[in-house]
Amino acid sequence: MPDLVLLLQHGVLYGAVLSVLMVLSFVGAAYLNPEIWLPDYPPDIRERFGPMSERAKRQRRLVGIPVFLLLAGVLVLSSVRLAQIGSESIFFSVCFGTFVVLVVFSAVDLLILDWLVFVTLRPKIVVLPGTEGAKGYGDYGFHFRAFLKGLAGSLIGSLIVAGMATAIIAIVP
Repeated sequence: MPDLVLLLQHGVLYGAVLSVLMVLSFVGAAYLNPEIWLPDYPPDIRERFGPMSERAKRQRRLVGIPVFLLLAGVLVLSSVRLAQIGSESIFFSVCFGTFVVLVVFSAVDLLILDWLVFVTLRPKIVVLPGTEGAKGYGDYGFHFRAFLKGLAGSLIGSLIVAGMATAIIAIVP
């Protein structure tokens, strides 16, 4: 059985690295154009604001590329190290460690970006024009439900990453 404490430490470390990179990316994108994140806003805000502009759609796709590459890069680096840690059970080690990485990031996203910045501090940069005073800006529950959905996605993602890592290790001597 792999050392669970070691796997937890690894997951928290890589989760913290992922969190810093993602928070910087998300905040940078919001400064570029907060409308990029419109699909992630509560429903009443999206309804008040209206459809996303074509410009924001293009920017969202462009921002999505480096964000995805950062996520993939951290998960690949983490998986390589996890495979080394878990020589007895590569699949379990990579799956468990990756899940911890993703849960740490999800928790940081919920607590720092969503609840602290978006709901509590609510800087002007996150308030979309014409949506001032919308109830969704104070909806902690909306973000918590998204976090719970993210946990399910994290489990699925962890299983996929672990399966890929196990398959690669089986093929590559």
